[in-house]
Amino acid sequence: MLDEPEIRRRPVIPGPKEGWMSVILLGVMLLSLCWAIQAAEWLPQLEFLVPVSLFALISGLVLGTSRLSVAIAIPISAVVGAATILWSVGGEYHPELDQLARLDALRDAGLSTALTVYRYASVQEATVLAIAMGVLLWVTAYTAAFAVYRRHHVLDAILLIGAFLVINLVATVQELFGFLVLFSLAALLLWLRAALVERRSNWQDRRVSENLDVPASIMRSGVIFTAVAIGLAWFLTSVAVAAPLTSAVRSLDDIWLDFASEASGFFQGLNSSNARPVSAGFGPSIAVGPSWSSSDDPVLRLTSDRPYYLRAKTYDHYTGRGWSWSSTAERSVDLEQPVFSDWSPERPMVEEGFEVVTVGIQMLEPQGRDLYTPGFPDRFYAPITVTEPTGRPVLAGLGAAGPVEAGQAYEVKAVVSQVTEAQLAAASTDYEPEVAELYLDLTGVTEPTRQLALAISEGQRDPYHRAKAIAAFLRGEGFAYDTSVTPPPATRDLVDYFLFDPSMRRGFCTYYASAMVLMARSVGIPARLAVGYAPGSFVESGVYESTKKDAHAWAELYFPGYGWQIFEATKGIDPKFRRLSGDSGAVPPPLSGRGVDSQGPFDPDADPQTSFENPNASYQPIPGGVRAGEDLPADVERTNQAWIFLILLGLALAYGAYRWFAARRRFRFLSPGDRGWARMNLAAQRAGIGREPSETYYEYASWLETELPNRAQEIRTIADGKVYSSYSGRSMSERAIEAIERAWDRLRVPLTGLAVRRRLRTFFGRPV
Repeated sequence: MLDEPEIRRRPVIPGPKEGWMSVILLGVMLLSLCWAIQAAEWLPQLEFLVPVSLFALISGLVLGTSRLSVAIAIPISAVVGAATILWSVGGEYHPELDQLARLDALRDAGLSTALTVYRYASVQEATVLAIAMGVLLWVTAYTAAFAVYRRHHVLDAILLIGAFLVINLVATVQELFGFLVLFSLAALLLWLRAALVERRSNWQDRRVSENLDVPASIMRSGVIFTAVAIGLAWFLTSVAVAAPLTSAVRSLDDIWLDFASEASGFFQGLNSSNARPVSAGFGPSIAVGPSWSSSDDPVLRLTSDRPYYLRAKTYDHYTGRGWSWSSTAERSVDLEQPVFSDWSPERPMVEEGFEVVTVGIQMLEPQGRDLYTPGFPDRFYAPITVTEPTGRPVLAGLGAAGPVEAGQAYEVKAVVSQVTEAQLAAASTDYEPEVAELYLDLTGVTEPTRQLALAISEGQRDPYHRAKAIAAFLRGEGFAYDTSVTPPPATRDLVDYFLFDPSMRRGFCTYYASAMVLMARSVGIPARLAVGYAPGSFVESGVYESTKKDAHAWAELYFPGYGWQIFEATKGIDPKFRRLSGDSGAVPPPLSGRGVDSQGPFDPDADPQTSFENPNASYQPIPGGVRAGEDLPADVERTNQAWIFLILLGLALAYGAYRWFAARRRFRFLSPGDRGWARMNLAAQRAGIGREPSETYYEYASWLETELPNRAQEIRTIADGKVYSSYSGRSMSERAIEAIERAWDRLRVPLTGLAVRRRLRTFFGRPV
């Protein structure tokens, strides 16, 4: 019969091995993740994340502590998770409906999204994205809880939730460091508590008497260490000593930006105003979503005598729901070298009506690798990459050699247009094959759209006036600017829906620009969609600033000899330039074909007609860049990250060698009995079964014999030597020394094998 003290120690409610405090700490970790995702505002409604994560935690706890096999627990969790996610998302997005009607609405959204993905490779339904996010969070929370309470692998749960949190942190420009601190505090305390529980379990297995003050002391020390570590980390992020860690953080940025650039068209429904700018659509494709998120946060600063449209990328292929590149190739262009060294239809062939300018562009927020330019870029004062359709010398995109950080700047010499209406009206219609093949493609243009364009431009005598009539029509009274519209059904074409559906004729820039491009192509004018920033606002003399709300899409139409010309069709957008009518009698004969000068009429070595003095004294060029007119300093040293890695690897190897030699030296000066015991204990520590301070030598030897029963005699020999050396006060005989050395030689391999087996068992989740 149990005595009274033992009965009092038995818990009233049996809990998990890690204790109920671990449930609270794991819950705090999941809440910090949910709050961080909500702060990023990936979707307009995200309150469902908290109940989903908490239900997943409870499910992982119940199923993890049960005796059900994994094959049974996972299907149960899937059913409970599906019900929880549909209930919570349906209640948040359709609160006016009853439960069955909510399920019907979610089913219809899923079917519509499946058809949209099949036809246009894009997801735009917020409810479907919410369900996907709920599934991802449920899997994360349930797996973390199951790992803790079934496998007792706390570190796996910390790494899983932490990876999700870091991805969210990297993917947004919102300040989320406080949530990371909260997560780190809970994670370290959970790890500490799990280690303490494991230590106490080892004490019980080895029959070591427990001092009740020890666990409390360990927890107090752990809490102090955790607080100091987090405080120090917070401090380091605000001082210069954290600079060496920047490259490591930036490497995560690079991974996210590469992914976001590739996936921006697919996940167009994620319109977070706090997301990195690349997710706004400046990737290899864009899908026109139901809303356009913007804010007054400054993005870049232009140093120039006047504002310009700043182009990042252009698109030639219409998908029915957005735009993409044709197959492209990328090439590198060195500092101050021509963007196109040979002939390109991008380059204007007429000198009248153009001017050469040099402008400076400073990034106020990280922009990935995107670079911006006004007009036709002649050369950059930094190494760049040029993306162009395969085999065709036309621009698809411009990028820096490496990621561009906030505060960095570059300068570009460009040819900008001031041509008149008379010049464009007199332009040739003999389009180069490189232009006609890409930008007269009518794939995806519906017959009603083509007929409307022909009707609007009927009677106009030249391409320019046909394009002008189409732009005036789109900017007319029949259309309205709106940043939130109902997306077209999955079976409807985007532009056709925008132009003809009774409930539409409203939208934002990508709707207007898409319609302008397709209608221009319908009347025989090469056209493309461009994205970047509309002309910014005046800050001070020679400085203009663009904000997130200036992110823009517009149409560019091609005129032989004059290159690409901007046609602003978006209602309510001020282009901040006015095309003069000009004198039709003074216009030279139209140019056609490739022209006589592959480099155009502009002297590449001449000083620009319009330059500037950058008022920013702390001008910091992008990697490899210089100020216009300056040479790259000969003493500039570029640190190679491979060398950094090799140096760190060398230091780690040197430290390991030092520890090895130090251990050998330490053993060399020990007495034979102490030396044998130290070797055996060190090998056991590597296996995770070293001697506890509260154990006597013989207690530990007896326990170790149970781990290696075939080597019990050798373990006992070394223990006898240690006791004799420590307490006899006499020298050991040669025969005893030889016995200890033989015992160690026979123990060396079994202890190494034991260490390997225990590590493998831990890795594969088996009890050790």
